[in-house]
Amino acid sequence: MLRKVLVIIVSSTISFFCFNGCDKTSSDAEPNEEVIKTVAEYEAEAEAQINEENMAEELEKIEKALEQEISEEP
Repeated sequence: MLRKVLVIIVSSTISFFCFNGCDKTSSDAEPNEEVIKTVAEYEAEAEAQINEENMAEELEKIEKALEQEISEEP
């Protein structure tokens, strides 16, 4: 009898903590989470920023950034 009562108490305690531990909702998310952009968002941003007048300048910026990344790699 004591064993059954102990098993019921332990089971209900474990169940209680399991169900309460899963209450985190999306509104409880960390405020410092980074937003990940999709390919379509990057393309739309690039189309808005790059036009025919500044195309050469933007290409040079991209090339310099790539060269810098390559030089920083071990």
